[in-house]
Amino acid sequence: MPLSPVRLESPAGLSVELLENGAVRRMDHGDTIVNLFLGNELEGGVANLYLRRLNADALQYIELLGPRSPTRFHRSGDGWSGGGDWSGFHYTVQLRLAAPAPVWFWQVSLENSAGSTQQVDVIYAQDIALSPYGTVRLNEFYVSQYVDHTPLQHPKQGHVIASRQNLSAGGCNPWCVIGSLRRAQSFATDAMQVHGLATRAGESPVGIVQGLPGRRLQHEHSMVAIQDEPLEIKP
Repeated sequence: MPLSPVRLESPAGLSVELLENGAVRRMDHGDTIVNLFLGNELEGGVANLYLRRLNADALQYIELLGPRSPTRFHRSGDGWSGGGDWSGFHYTVQLRLAAPAPVWFWQVSLENSAGSTQQVDVIYAQDIALSPYGTVRLNEFYVSQYVDHTPLQHPKQGHVIASRQNLSAGGCNPWCVIGSLRRAQSFATDAMQVHGLATRAGESPVGIVQGLPGRRLQHEHSMVAIQDEPLEIKP
């Protein structure tokens, strides 16, 4: 029997349904659904956070959300948070919604319990629809073709991706901006840049293993991915 998702709502009208494994089922603002595909308990969601350990002999990574993640989640006040241990790190991850505006924040905290300095980064991938729910479920590829992704450069925060749905809905063209509160050093604008064909064959996503390409691609798999600059954490 499927479990009921946890629902977070902000006074600004943004709502997020989260599964027990932390994956996003859906994210809405009014009549507009932000994500392209609905998450489920078996597969999780397309949106995810990838924690990468960079200074190992070979790059290592984990998904922080979904059924393949070691994170254990719970409701925390007006947010949704979880934690876990991986490769010498204790980490926490939390989703919070802003009160005065339709804005969401994924916040990741790390504690290095290993005996040496570790270099890590985080990649955030979010599938983008910005359309009425019925339109998205009719044809995700069609909706993706109308999403325009524009890479911008912020003097402090680095790469920022502005996305606009050019297919008018009720006389409006919904838009969003995704970036980092630290500094983003690279980005992607299509799921082909993040996953390639590797995930379909049961292999690791090419963009997670190799890093994001830092160029715009507008295929038929609308996604914004932001790669934070590396962080060195002492024991």
